[in-house]
Amino acid sequence: MKNGYEMPLPEMDVHHCNLAVVRCFDFRFREVDQHFAELFFGTKNFDLTGIPAPAKRLQSDQWVFQTLVADVRNVCVSLHRIKTLVILGHWDCGGYGGSEAFDSPEKEEEKYKADLLVAKKLLTAELPGLEIRIFYSKPDNKKLLYLEIK
Repeated sequence: MKNGYEMPLPEMDVHHCNLAVVRCFDFRFREVDQHFAELFFGTKNFDLTGIPAPAKRLQSDQWVFQTLVADVRNVCVSLHRIKTLVILGHWDCGGYGGSEAFDSPEKEEEKYKADLLVAKKLLTAELPGLEIRIFYSKPDNKKLLYLEIK
């Protein structure tokens, strides 16, 4: 019986990246969110973290907001030197009660987009040197479509 698992040692000479991504905890989107960020931003080197219903929690939970801001400042900016912070939201988020909590897919999308915009505004005020980009993902013909919200 083994005492542990052997994994390849990651590349350790790279200690800087340009990007940090904050996504929902939801396991259903873990791999596709990471793959989207890799393809869209053209790098596998980025900080990745999760918060349940990030856009909602960043505006409703002061502790979560302050902790994220401190972590981004102290690790992502100071140590890893990121230039861009990305917040990902998705449809059917359990933090909002899922899709069934809304009267229609349009109302659901409207709420998520509005919350993402508020989160962006709050983060921009606290992290003025960073580019903050927000995305919302939803199903589209058996694919997941990522929409950048501006």
